[in-house]
Amino acid sequence: MRRGKDYIESIRANPPVTYYEGEAVTDVINHPAYKIPVKTVASYYDLHWKEEYKSLRAYNRDVGEETSITLVRPRSKEELLRLGEALVKIYEYYRGFFGRSPDYMNLWTMVFFAHAEDYFGKNFGSKFMENAMEIYRESTKRDHFYTHAIVAPMYDRSRPPSQWEDPYIQIGVTEERQDGVVVRGAAMICTAGPYAEMLWYLPNMRRDSDPRYAIYFSIPTTSKGVRFISRRGFQPREGGEFEYPISSKWEESDSILVLDNVLVPWDRIIFYKKPELIEDLMWHTVGLRGWFNWHFMIQHYARLKFLAGLAMTVTEAANTNTFINVQEKIGEILIYLAMNEAALYGSVARAQELPNIVRPDPYISISASHFNMKAVPRANEILRLITAGSSIPIPAGAKDFTNPEERAYLDKYMAMKGLDALERVKTFNLLWDVIGSEVGMRYEQYDRFSRGDPTIRWAQTYTEVFKDRKGEFVRLVKEILDQMPNPRS
Repeated sequence: MRRGKDYIESIRANPPVTYYEGEAVTDVINHPAYKIPVKTVASYYDLHWKEEYKSLRAYNRDVGEETSITLVRPRSKEELLRLGEALVKIYEYYRGFFGRSPDYMNLWTMVFFAHAEDYFGKNFGSKFMENAMEIYRESTKRDHFYTHAIVAPMYDRSRPPSQWEDPYIQIGVTEERQDGVVVRGAAMICTAGPYAEMLWYLPNMRRDSDPRYAIYFSIPTTSKGVRFISRRGFQPREGGEFEYPISSKWEESDSILVLDNVLVPWDRIIFYKKPELIEDLMWHTVGLRGWFNWHFMIQHYARLKFLAGLAMTVTEAANTNTFINVQEKIGEILIYLAMNEAALYGSVARAQELPNIVRPDPYISISASHFNMKAVPRANEILRLITAGSSIPIPAGAKDFTNPEERAYLDKYMAMKGLDALERVKTFNLLWDVIGSEVGMRYEQYDRFSRGDPTIRWAQTYTEVFKDRKGEFVRLVKEILDQMPNPRS
């Protein structure tokens, strides 16, 4: 396991090629758009060495040494519970923000290792099985920060990418060589790409099952031909943490990933040329969809804890917590929170105990994650409703409190019954950063759509997640219908 300084030195020595406002970034560590997430990623590594976070470390039997628990394959419900509670601890530290933390893709790498034989080896051969195993061993040894990319650019959603004027807008294989395959195309949105060390690329095969797109691989972000085109940074202005307490800690950068004729060595590929097997990867043998939705659920469980606390803080300060309409809305957030807590522990209690891994119950974890696509934005909306116009931050910033004449006005008119003026301003700056700033709105948009269109995901709960349990539910109705007497002729 590394420390934060090891990650920072790695990025300093080998930064990915990133474009920002028309220029190639030469110093990722100190660039205004990236220095906040770089610091946050470093803090993630350092958490593992703090006594109060020692539960983030665990002995890893698969490699014979201690690693981050996020890389340890759970083989019992007790181990799965320890993993889940460790993730809760990480995301309580982030207050439910900063979803592209190293732990997220660590889980993916661990799951691929667990299914190296029964999925990758069985379907693609021993070489691909070894690749999945070796990439995992590399991750446990080097503790790299992985990000990932999946979605093709939105060129023309009315046609599959293979029918576009340029079929290599979506990433696809252009050439097979003795030393690997050459890929070209782009993917969005690649969060954390400019400051990640490694990349997993997984295609969306449902949009197009053309075999040229059926490739899943792991490569360094510094590989020749890998490029990141970054969005505008939402870093705070000069007011810093006083005015932007969330943005200054947990801003994440998003980018477009461009692969410009990138050579992917054969030993970095785990899935190739069998698009029909993607369903088995996502839903069945590997069950990746269940795993990453479990992670989303845990992240949003931590967020809802924070949002509930924020709702209580601002309303108790103003004494509006005594109003029945406000109580009802805070109660709604608490209901969402309790449902997520039940989903976390229920998904472990009903975990699927496979020979090679114990995984959280997918019915519960996927349903809870899909639910949160609407519940978390709704919690933000409740914060807007219960604070109304008072949520707009006044005064301009910290410097207003350094002017004695102005400070006298602030102390008198900006105080609340439950908070003095300074604490009131700090509290409502925090509120605004959650519900109104660029970072806050980016997180809300991401919460709604990071797993896809919520309409499709909720529909899939019926058409796919619970598909094999249809008979169980319908039988309860059919038994009553069969018991009902028919009219005599």
